[in-house]
Amino acid sequence: MQARQRENGKRIVLSEESFKKVADLLQDFLKRSRATLCVFADMNGYPIAYQGYLNQSQVASLTALAAGDFLATSEMAKLTQNGDRFSFIFHEGVKQNLYLCSLGDDYLLVVLFHKSIALGLIRVLTQHIIEQLQQLLKQFRQQYQENVELFDNEFRALLGKELDKAFGSKRS
Repeated sequence: MQARQRENGKRIVLSEESFKKVADLLQDFLKRSRATLCVFADMNGYPIAYQGYLNQSQVASLTALAAGDFLATSEMAKLTQNGDRFSFIFHEGVKQNLYLCSLGDDYLLVVLFHKSIALGLIRVLTQHIIEQLQQLLKQFRQQYQENVELFDNEFRALLGKELDKAFGSKRS
């Protein structure tokens, strides 16, 4: 198991296969966009998967700050009557730019790219990867729910059998 995702405060462990799907999407994005870094993280700033040229501690710091950025701008969105949050945040730098995208309430995408790369290209490719990630998240949630239901049903049946054995079946 490689990474975790959050859904309404519940932690889900991604299988190796699921993690690889996310990492492959990020790698494909990097190739197509020529970006320096692409990070998929939860809104608490926990990096789930990333591809690119920063070390792990830099990625963790960047995602924590990006999550804080979304928190701050969500208050601005509310004050300016733009809903609960802005979907995209752009930071223009001297050498590199940052493009932050929310994937609903639970996840974010951080893209670091060189100033020579057109923002329009990043926006188009980011929209594409967001759609792909949302599809994967939907699949992961369905798989998780199916596993929970299966476990709950099996556990109840086994518990019932064990209780019957321990106390003797007195059901009519």
